[in-house]
Amino acid sequence: MSESESDLRARFAAMSPAERTAMMVNRINSMPAAPYAEGKYVLRVIQVPGRVSGEIRATPIAVMQWQDRRYLCAPNRHRDWVRNLLAAGSCTLSADEPEYRVTLVDAAEGAPAVSGYLGQLDRVSGEWPFPGDAPVEEIGKHIDSIAVFRVDPV
Repeated sequence: MSESESDLRARFAAMSPAERTAMMVNRINSMPAAPYAEGKYVLRVIQVPGRVSGEIRATPIAVMQWQDRRYLCAPNRHRDWVRNLLAAGSCTLSADEPEYRVTLVDAAEGAPAVSGYLGQLDRVSGEWPFPGDAPVEEIGKHIDSIAVFRVDPV
């Protein structure tokens, strides 16, 4: 008999952040990679060197395809993977090209990608500094506190 959804949620909630990350990384890496599609996101594992240790850090992430480009979005710039990515300037994504160059984008480019990403979610994290259905103009006002990276193959 498989675990119920509530049992899985309870087990997940009892895990440490490192255990949750490891579980999600293993889960994403064990699934066939979903193809990219315009206006949708896919799950990948980002690998980026730690800014202090230099050790490769693996983090589960959603990659949004918007207007034929790919984006990584974060509700704030204080997350370790964001700070590591800012320091490194490049990363790898599981099941994809060998390496990507990343560019932190401005409001004109980033706000529509965030809006598209949040529109795909069943439930939007309360960590975003605006509601999940915020208009692009509202999202753009927060571009300096959130992180939106364009990822381009090297």
